[in-house]
Amino acid sequence: MSDSANAPSGAFVSLRHPNYRYYFFAQLLSLTGSWTQTTALMWLAYSAENYSSWPSMIAALQVLPGTFLGPWGGNLADRLPRKKLIIFTQCMFFLQSIGLLAASFVGQTAPWILMLFSLLWGVINALDLPARLAFLVEMVGKKDLFNAVALNSLQFNLARLMGPAIGAYLLTWYGPTWCFAVNASSYLILLLALFAMHPSAMFLEKPPEVKPGLLDGLRYLLGKPDLILIIGTAGGMAVLGWPLLGLLPAYAQKELAMGQEAYGSLLSGVGGGALSAALLLAWKGAKFSKGLMQSIGMLVASLGLLFLAIAGTFGQALPCSILFGSGMILFFATSQGMVQLGAGDNHRGLVLGVWSMMLCTAVPLGNFIAGPLADIFPLRNILVGMAFLMGLLLVTFLLVKTRMKRSITKGI
Repeated sequence: MSDSANAPSGAFVSLRHPNYRYYFFAQLLSLTGSWTQTTALMWLAYSAENYSSWPSMIAALQVLPGTFLGPWGGNLADRLPRKKLIIFTQCMFFLQSIGLLAASFVGQTAPWILMLFSLLWGVINALDLPARLAFLVEMVGKKDLFNAVALNSLQFNLARLMGPAIGAYLLTWYGPTWCFAVNASSYLILLLALFAMHPSAMFLEKPPEVKPGLLDGLRYLLGKPDLILIIGTAGGMAVLGWPLLGLLPAYAQKELAMGQEAYGSLLSGVGGGALSAALLLAWKGAKFSKGLMQSIGMLVASLGLLFLAIAGTFGQALPCSILFGSGMILFFATSQGMVQLGAGDNHRGLVLGVWSMMLCTAVPLGNFIAGPLADIFPLRNILVGMAFLMGLLLVTFLLVKTRMKRSITKGI
């Protein structure tokens, strides 16, 4: 099947593809379940001993395996049928969530047990994420790929908005076991959607004559300095920005003197800001300068952190969390779309595996640094430091990008 030359445009143009419609709505429910589970995990880990290090460790272990397995998982996505690989990983996610549900039901929720389940989730995710990212082009084709990336971000952040709210409600009134039950059931919905897809509506790329090896893909990436800049900057943003999610339980309790409802609301605020940014990109992203969107995103995220550090009330803190979320997604959704479009057909999975590897390295690194520091120093000081370093990263990104453009102009 080939892309239509006269394809319609609009914020939701990718949803004209039936397979992507199945995927989009089922994945929305699945991600909502995942965020419901994560909300319960974070609160259980923090409330056990009131240490910020525990939820930071939980957040880190959910992505750390991608540091070691991301490129390999991406290479698998280049060598194996992506749909079958995703079905396998979703089955593994379902079994992991059932195990966590059973542990919660019998009262075995010590931090070390939660960490083991988080590590298992991270191993599965390291194989699943590159395959799901690379699978987008098979559902929508290259013409609608950037729009699908923006809608995927919209989907992810709508789930980030709904999941913590549902999680906070279930935690307050029914307990964590119900959070884990919601997540387990959501994987079944996504599996049904995958089985319902029509092979005739897929945009299958021509398979290479020789299956690409891991080293072949890495050599290809090393010849793309623009992709290396984007991936490296994304790693820096992840180190400096995403640890905020693990710090929010302590922020709600120590800085605002509030409980799990405020924590869930702030986490949903991050999701709400991210949702608005993703919707903007899906609607107008194709018309905006990608480099400008990256820079604005970095600036807005750093301001969100800075204002959150000086906020004195929940009413002041909530808009700051929204500002932070919108900036982070303006940067990350734009950057991922550029990486998707810049990756070659034969190495798309590998390049996206390196993208996920960078993020899976950066997020736990940031959490391992920010969590313990927040137990030693005032939390507001940590947020100011994160905002300042993010500003420096923005300046560095602009300088390197300008130098690269000058080199291209001179023919170097």
